[in-house]
Amino acid sequence: MFKQVTIIGPGLLGASLILAVKKKQLAEKIVVWTRSTVGAENVSKNLPADKVEESLTYSVRGSDLVVVCTPVETITSILASIVGALKTDCIVTDVGSVKTDICRKAEDLFKKSGANFIGSHPMAGSEKSGMEHANENLFINRPCIVTPIDEDNSTSLKKISRFWEQLGMKSIFMNPEDHDKQLSDVSHLPHLISSILAHCLSDSAIDASSLCGQGLRDTVRIAGGSPELWAGILEQNQTNILASLGKFQKSLQVAQSLILENNFTGLIEFLEKGTCFQKSLNK
Repeated sequence: MFKQVTIIGPGLLGASLILAVKKKQLAEKIVVWTRSTVGAENVSKNLPADKVEESLTYSVRGSDLVVVCTPVETITSILASIVGALKTDCIVTDVGSVKTDICRKAEDLFKKSGANFIGSHPMAGSEKSGMEHANENLFINRPCIVTPIDEDNSTSLKKISRFWEQLGMKSIFMNPEDHDKQLSDVSHLPHLISSILAHCLSDSAIDASSLCGQGLRDTVRIAGGSPELWAGILEQNQTNILASLGKFQKSLQVAQSLILENNFTGLIEFLEKGTCFQKSLNK
């Protein structure tokens, strides 16, 4: 699909993207940017990159596609650093979990550029982080939410959605604001609840590892994600997260009231609603 692709940030998603692009032969040349000499050495040893750069501007020169795979709070500053070095018709995207701030700032940054920015959010993460956990199959059968600001740029939009589809993903199109609102409920809130439960039990459940069944491990699995990464996501999507937490608190209060009132018939109905939702996710 592309003569040259640049991957900025070889963490879990970036490194997995390098492996997947190589496997699917979607680029003749893969350039990787990493901020440190140690990181550059690790990429050279462990990933099939054709070139590793420590200079942001050098890393994007001549590329037809640039994918920014860094934490959400760093993405706009990276876009500002590279926009002047991009060639005409280069497509730039990202993998950020929060889109509004990134896409709106990118809209201003790219107004006078011949390059095009289209936001992306591949729903292919893991509680693990770092290139050592990279997986060439990470993107298969997962959704990728594409968040264009300017839908008139149909050529670039079709090309970036086709890129994700070539990696095995299903493209879903949303505007950035709707993305952040809906992902707050279905992605960010579940992670926060998992972390809240883990925090709640961390000081009191001394024998948890020897006493618990698989249920606790399943419920707190995603709490193992990077605290720094998730703090950035929650900060970027603060308003929506607070609204999602409000809905969660209402359900928590309903459950408390039903138990306090010995209303176990009502509790069964409450639990059945949750069961139906869980089953709906597996259709």
